[in-house]
Amino acid sequence: MIAAGGALAGAVVAGSGIANATKVPDYGDVRYVFCSDAQTGNEVTYYDNLGKRDRIVTLPEAVASDRWCGGVDVQFGDSTYIWSSIVNANGNYAYAAIYVNGTLVARDEDRSTYGYAAAMTS
Repeated sequence: MIAAGGALAGAVVAGSGIANATKVPDYGDVRYVFCSDAQTGNEVTYYDNLGKRDRIVTLPEAVASDRWCGGVDVQFGDSTYIWSSIVNANGNYAYAAIYVNGTLVARDEDRSTYGYAAAMTS
């Protein structure tokens, strides 16, 4: 489920994804952040304790006049590797980030002039 969070507005920053999957330690707390210039129709992918999740979501938090964000919080019992992504076929902006135990460990941002935006963190 995509949830709103007050800290999301500060999370919209420029950056690029890390080349390898993000490592989560035993009992790691993970926060996935997804942003787009389109509130609806966002295809997000992330991992939780049950494995890979693919969802089409509405982003609940307006962080600017043309930006919407949402987040997913997960706690992992065992060490694992994760990644996340967001795609909007009708958008021009996409942002994805992963926080592990409160620290930003991966982020990616895409600005497209072609009406298709995608961002993938790993």
